[in-house]
Amino acid sequence: MNAPALPMNYRTPLTVLMACAMLVACSDKTAATATSAAADIAADAPASAPLAETGTATAPVTTDDKNEAMKSDIDRAREAELMRAVFGKDYRADSDDALTELSDPDQHIDKLSYVVSAVASKLLGNGRAVLVANAETANTEGTAESAHVTQGLLNVFFLTQTGAGKWKVTKRAENIAALGSSGQLGDVQWTRLGQDKLGLAIRHGYTGQGYTISQLALFEVGDGAVTLLSQGIDLHSDNMGACTEEMDECWDVSGNWRFATAQGGGKFDDLLIDFSGFKEKIKAGVKLKPDQDPPRASTAITGHARYVFDGKTYKLAEGSNPVPGV
Repeated sequence: MNAPALPMNYRTPLTVLMACAMLVACSDKTAATATSAAADIAADAPASAPLAETGTATAPVTTDDKNEAMKSDIDRAREAELMRAVFGKDYRADSDDALTELSDPDQHIDKLSYVVSAVASKLLGNGRAVLVANAETANTEGTAESAHVTQGLLNVFFLTQTGAGKWKVTKRAENIAALGSSGQLGDVQWTRLGQDKLGLAIRHGYTGQGYTISQLALFEVGDGAVTLLSQGIDLHSDNMGACTEEMDECWDVSGNWRFATAQGGGKFDDLLIDFSGFKEKIKAGVKLKPDQDPPRASTAITGHARYVFDGKTYKLAEGSNPVPGV
């Protein structure tokens, strides 16, 4: 049975940005089971940042541009092999994508045409693998048709090896979430959510009208199913692209995340985020010379937050999240 559909319209600060940007949007385009679990997950993960407290770091601090750079030739070859297994004749080796039909992202009833690209894959042991792919709506010419405000669509395929270099698709989770912008999901990486719990962490976001926001979405990848654990935890925002002399307050705040053993002994690890950044506000009552920018008073921002899984989602349990909404 396919994984249940996840909600498509997250209620996040991205909504206001996307509504404004629709007026000027252009069609630019940027850019399982965890049974053999802990060792398998750790082997693929980059080194973690040091912990500020006692605990086991189970997710690396990352930046959005690391995902592709970290891929080896072996990873790319494996993803091409899995793409061929999933899409057959629809796979296009020259462009390393597939032009195919997938379930519509709203009702999952109709089939629509998409351009699908691999973004991550993982061998799970015992002849099993999982492929994560990004889908964009295809036009009549067979190319992706994404505007700046268009989100990428998350697809996850589970496969079993049937012979040397041969794979069979066992489960398909098609178009189960919409994240990111410009038709791309964002930075996708594997993580460990707890002992024997494999997860996907997707840092996704949007920039428009000089404002930027990025958030963290978390999914558990289980036995042929994908479960949403977080709809979007704020990791970064700034308005530096809109910080003119008329802007009273400007800011740039970011958080680095990691996992540590659950304090309450839960099966899912706690999510820890350390925040840093600043806010700048125009000083009142200062006389300016012609063409002089107004002086600003800067305030450093630091903070720490602990998110705990409550059985359905990750919720803030300790500290605060100082990332401003946009």
